[in-house]
Parts: sequence; structure tokens; C-alpha cells
Amino acid sequence: MGDYYCVRVWELRDGTSIKDVEELAQSGVLEMQRWIPGVKRVSLVRLQGEPQRYVMTTAFTDLTAYTYWRQVEDEASDYWERFASVQLHWEQLCSLMAEYAGELVMDVTL
Repeated sequence: MGDYYCVRVWELRDGTSIKDVEELAQSGVLEMQRWIPGVKRVSLVRLQGEPQRYVMTTAFTDLTAYTYWRQVEDEASDYWERFASVQLHWEQLCSLMAEYAGELVMDVTL
């Protein structure tokens, strides 16, 4: 079994600055991901031609790590104050437009 990925498309809410979103991603969001076992990599891409949209990709060691991450996302806000604060702030800045998850089948460096 290979790496497992979650890809989310986010759109800035009205009045949200690009700077605020990118700073929160580089500080709070990244901090939270570092604390969760099995998270290998997080990337954020601002879409060209659609500067109000971002694609966030999170790579996991496997499906089990992804499943645990989803559980943490769903439950942590009840008992992990810092996570809840970051998650709430992110959702105040952005709306989730789409989400995809699946196993990596090809990754080639050319």
C-alpha cells in the first residue's frame, strides 16, 4: 500500500486577504499537521487565474494515517483547544469547495 492523499479546494470568503490565509497555513495549519502521526507533507497552491482559490494537498503514510487524521479533525476541537482555534480561524477565512482522497498510484520525478 502506498501513500494516501487528501486534496481539498478552498475558496476565500469575502473580505479575506490572501496574506491572512497564507500566513495561517504556514503557521497554525502546518503546526497542527506536524502533531498528527502519519502526516508526511502538506502543500498549498494558489490557483493561477483564480487567486481566491487554493488547493491544499496532504500526504499520509497510508490509509490508516489518513483515517486517524480524519478522526482528529472531527473530534479534536472538543478536547484540543489549539486545534479548534486554528480550524475555526481557517473556516472563517475559507470555504471548502471540494474534497478528494485516494491512494497514490504514480509519482515520478523527471
